[in-house]
Amino acid sequence: MVRKDYYLILGVSPRADFRGIQEAFRDLAKIYHPDRAGPQATRQFQEIQEAYEVLSDPEKRRLYNHEREREERRSQRRTEPLSPRFRSQPEPLIAEPLSIFRDFGTIRPSFEPLFDRFLRNFTAFQIPKGERVEGLNVEVVLSSEEAFTGLTLPIGVPVFHACRYCGGTGREWLFPCLECHAQGLIETEETVNIRIPPLVRDRAIIEVPLRRLGINNFHLRLHIRVSD
Repeated sequence: MVRKDYYLILGVSPRADFRGIQEAFRDLAKIYHPDRAGPQATRQFQEIQEAYEVLSDPEKRRLYNHEREREERRSQRRTEPLSPRFRSQPEPLIAEPLSIFRDFGTIRPSFEPLFDRFLRNFTAFQIPKGERVEGLNVEVVLSSEEAFTGLTLPIGVPVFHACRYCGGTGREWLFPCLECHAQGLIETEETVNIRIPPLVRDRAIIEVPLRRLGINNFHLRLHIRVSD
């Protein structure tokens, strides 16, 4: 039985080639290697290393994919199909948006090491031309009914704007600005409404760009899991 989703751990698509897997591993190793992140990151780095060892080896990856597909088929057989006669229209929106950094139990890579990179989208600092777009991997667990009917999932994404009290300087005359804690920026959340299509399959991946929010070096990558 496949107990770990190595693709989710590395934050890559199951269709990723060797180069994509290698680049993802290198990026994560720079963040989570215990020499840089401290001994508390040892377990997480071991998971990343384990995922890379399997997915970078063609034979190990083939066997892993085979077992992964078998598990997926078993999961589908356990799920009772819902009769279209009793199909109800889903609510257009969940009452409150789910905050990407507060309400999800699974997100990779963790936000803290990437905060400065994320913040560059809203400051005067230029994003390096060679910086590739990073995927924020979020696991979304749906019920069988939600997967069957589809739904619109609102997710709150943090954005920043210049503090209106100090004009983005972080100071009010000779004193630190209390409104923004001398940072010059105020954090708010913008809601991204993501349409999950009907009959979505377990382990499907949905990628959502964030450019309309002014975020150019990250995108959301939703990993769909369907519960029995």
